[in-house]
Amino acid sequence: MLTPDHLLMVVVGIPLFAGILMLLAATDLSERHHLHHDTYSISQAMPNTLVLVMVFMGVLGALTGWLCHLGVFGSDPIVPLGFFASFQMALLFAFFGVIRCRVMAYDDRMVVRPWIGRSKQVAYKDIVRMVRSLSLLSPHFHDLRVYTASGDRVRVSGLLDVEQMLVRIDRFDVLEG
Repeated sequence: MLTPDHLLMVVVGIPLFAGILMLLAATDLSERHHLHHDTYSISQAMPNTLVLVMVFMGVLGALTGWLCHLGVFGSDPIVPLGFFASFQMALLFAFFGVIRCRVMAYDDRMVVRPWIGRSKQVAYKDIVRMVRSLSLLSPHFHDLRVYTASGDRVRVSGLLDVEQMLVRIDRFDVLEG
């Protein structure tokens, strides 16, 4: 049986868990140049913001649940705690996607690791078409859709430095839009 105490532990535990993961995975640079490849990842500001929102929602959820327990609100504490726990779980999944998403660009190929799913390797010589499209996250970002001769397609998130990757790929002959 799910009790308000269990949900309170979830509401408080999720931001702590995400904060620890953020500290372990923290890199200040969203673009790293290595000897034989470049790595592009989403700016650290995005996971930091998600963790801050989780902390804020945890505090708000605990406070609301406590006020319901005291009888200030006419609801059972499990209702607001359940809402805040589910909201935090959705943010936690977004957090995992953000820290997972990256592109590693080599001299002849790139390896794209999307928010969800398997990593895909794309050789630059196999690219037949690249299209910029509006990002689902913001109208100010443009994702890059890459189509290969074998029929594979890869979507590079607009939260990454797409312009810098285009320079690295150096296939402006197939770029549309």
